[in-house]
Amino acid sequence: MFKNRTKEKLAAGKVVWGVMSSDPSPYALEALGYAGFDWVLLDNEHGSVTVADIENCVRACEISGMSPFVRPIMTKPDFIRPFMDLGAHGVQVPQVDTAEEARVAVDSVKYAPLGKRGYGPSRYNRGYTGAEWVQVSNQETLVCIMIESPKGVQNAEAIARVPGVDVVFVGQGDLSLAMGYPGQMAHPEVTKAAEGAVKAILKGGKVAGCSCPPDAIPFWLERGVRYFHSSFGQVVAQGAQLWLKNARDAAGKLGVAT
Repeated sequence: MFKNRTKEKLAAGKVVWGVMSSDPSPYALEALGYAGFDWVLLDNEHGSVTVADIENCVRACEISGMSPFVRPIMTKPDFIRPFMDLGAHGVQVPQVDTAEEARVAVDSVKYAPLGKRGYGPSRYNRGYTGAEWVQVSNQETLVCIMIESPKGVQNAEAIARVPGVDVVFVGQGDLSLAMGYPGQMAHPEVTKAAEGAVKAILKGGKVAGCSCPPDAIPFWLERGVRYFHSSFGQVVAQGAQLWLKNARDAAGKLGVAT
């Protein structure tokens, strides 16, 4: 039975923890899943993840209990549907400014009557009949919309109210750039805009997500955000630094030079 565990947790009001990866390595994805991440963002927009990679990425995620979502290059059916047909559990679509653009994303992920995705039988029917799969897929796939500009922030509630949207994610990296504070995700004006967007998303009845440094997670949890992600590079670097620190400390206590 196909179940989107991340979507189930969100429906129960729980926080979900993800990791963004631009590397389509099944080995790395399995490790991330077994480490306990709920979901992974396979990055086609800024990374090297392609349609040719997605089947093995999905397999690695599924066997390790992690939901595979894809960030496509843009909000167009041509860039979304192939990933869905090859097994992605959902998408996180970048640079959405309006409710109309969000509707395109939903249409690309969902079959009729919820959307306009074409039906192409494949191994990712997961043993269901065609009619069963259409129903199961519409129920289990996740649509996350990224708002990353002042216009997107302004339209956050309208975007959240689009039927079929599950999560609206405030991308503070690109938002800071669009507001004239490049790379300053914690700038007071960027934070103010992101807070306003989160309030609008929650008012629109959807889950709010955001990008932030780890020390800002409590701040956003208090404001109702329930969908977070780190990055593969950050996770690996921090794990490596911790291991080296512990190893060098142990050697230092014994007077062994390193």
